Amino acid sequence: MGRPSLVTERVGEILAAYTRCVGRHGLSGTTLEVLATESGFSRAHIRHYVGNRDELREKFLQQLVSQYSDRTRAAANHAPPGKRSAALVTYFFGPAFYPDDDNAAILAVTIASVYDDALRARLRTNYLDLEAIVRHTLQEDFPGAKPAVYRAAAYQIFALAVGHWSLLELDFPISRGRLAEGAAVECIARVQATATEATRGRDSKRRSF
Repeated sequence: MGRPSLVTERVGEILAAYTRCVGRHGLSGTTLEVLATESGFSRAHIRHYVGNRDELREKFLQQLVSQYSDRTRAAANHAPPGKRSAALVTYFFGPAFYPDDDNAAILAVTIASVYDDALRARLRTNYLDLEAIVRHTLQEDFPGAKPAVYRAAAYQIFALAVGHWSLLELDFPISRGRLAEGAAVECIARVQATATEATRGRDSKRRSF
């Protein structure tokens, strides 16, 4: 099958071309013929390095979906404790999600999931994972509030982010992101205030005994 380094390089090139094709033509419109034209590899080479159409689609989905969770966790973990929620908001509304091949592809996959139960369940699981990362980060930054506080804020922040990403693909101005980011920052502020108040209330009760 060739040297491992060459295989990795070829698979990466083919998947990158597949991602571009999905963004332009959708999942159903990305045939091996379309991919061969975009990638410069013959259908035989594509099957040799990646497999048949189903195997290709699976590798593409694994790479596309998993990278968002990995990058989101990294964005939070690279910030100091207490500031990780703010780092996530900066990440969600920053250049990482400006229009590109990956974002166009995820939008195309989302559209395809309307008619594909398995694909829809897969995307839902991934989005729930992203929402959970936001929720856990808020709770770590600002402990003390009730679980419902973190759940509500995490959904609000994530919904703002997903809506913003989708609108960017419709050529909405990138500058509009500052408005959505401001709303997300307000969500964080409310969580912080609620957690601080709850902690003070518990401390006051302890001192009264």
